[in-house]
Amino acid sequence: MKTVLLLDDARSIRSVYAEVIRQAGFEAQTASSAEEGLQYIVDHGTPDLIITDINMPGISGMEFCKRVRHVAKHTPIIIMSALSDKGLVAEAKTFGVQGWLLKPVEPEYFLNKLKSILGETQALSS
Repeated sequence: MKTVLLLDDARSIRSVYAEVIRQAGFEAQTASSAEEGLQYIVDHGTPDLIITDINMPGISGMEFCKRVRHVAKHTPIIIMSALSDKGLVAEAKTFGVQGWLLKPVEPEYFLNKLKSILGETQALSS
């Protein structure tokens, strides 16, 4: 089962989107900060996909992306943020970020983006 690591300081965002991820048949791991996300990677290895917010206390999502690239050069990363600054989007692309989702994200659009990046043509269900 493919694992998605979702970083967001808002508990409600983590809860809603983790449930969407699980209902699609993926394993959802969450972190409330970049530090917690980095620790997850140290403890459990690199997930199949990382989704991160930009504005979080402590280390920003952008700095998180920079640090992840040192240990996980090819892991897909999506930024999910209320910000849509073209400069930030351009900077994110330099770190190999595969997508930028503008909050609030419709669950169906969110799921389609995940499936497209993870190479899944349909949700895994039994």
